[in-house]
Order: sequence, then C-alpha cells, then structure tokens
Amino acid sequence: MSVPEPLRHKGRLEVHVRGQYLASYTIKIMANKKVFPADVDDELIHRIKVCAIDIYTKTWTANKINAEANAVNREMRYRLQREAWILCSEMLACIGIAKQVFHLRNKRMKYWGGLIIHVQALIQSWIESDAKRYGQP
Repeated sequence: MSVPEPLRHKGRLEVHVRGQYLASYTIKIMANKKVFPADVDDELIHRIKVCAIDIYTKTWTANKINAEANAVNREMRYRLQREAWILCSEMLACIGIAKQVFHLRNKRMKYWGGLIIHVQALIQSWIESDAKRYGQP
C-alpha cells in the first residue's frame, strides 16, 4: 500500500532527486527544436541548461563536503548551497525571458517554474538545517 504524497516523509536526498529531475526535464524539453529553435536565441537556451545543471551539481558537491570536519569545509558547503539557491532565481528569470521569446504556454511555465521554486525551497530548508546543526559558517 502506498502512502499519499502529502503524508510522505521527505528524504535527506530529496533536494538532489528534485534537482536532478529539474536538470533532466530542462534538457529534455529544450531539445525540442520546434519549441526552442536555436536560431532564435541559442545563448538563452544554453544559459538555462547551464543553470539547471549547475543547480544539481552544486547541491551534489555541497552534500559531499563534510561540514563537521572544520570551519573551512562548512564555509565551502554553505557557499555551494547559496550559489545553487541563487542559480534558481537566475533560472526563473531566464525562463521568464524564454516565455516571451519562444512563446511558451502558461501550463509549461507554471510546471517548470514550480519545479524551480520547489528545488529552491528545498535548498533553503537545507541551508537552515545546516545552520542549526553546525552553526553559522
């Protein structure tokens, strides 16, 4: 018997699972040349993909840093978490531009933007949890 989604316990790696899904979803939808023709704006497409991949890789790398070891490690972990959080805001701004440039549907924007906002909220919760656990960097 499965547990309804609102009652499920969030795992420790949920930020990584959601980040990886955001990156793969972004790459997959942007591969559709009918919706995202490179001749319209290749730079914007590239920038959005890089943001999505960097969000995932920075959170993954931050998680691999042992914050209990020393203050330098805590600072490195915190910096990577903050960079990932900031990249979420940058990606939201970029997909806002993409909506206008590529005439994206509101349904896609709501879903895609929701993914980004959810990942950003998970990162923020993780930052706050680390601050309680290890103290401010």
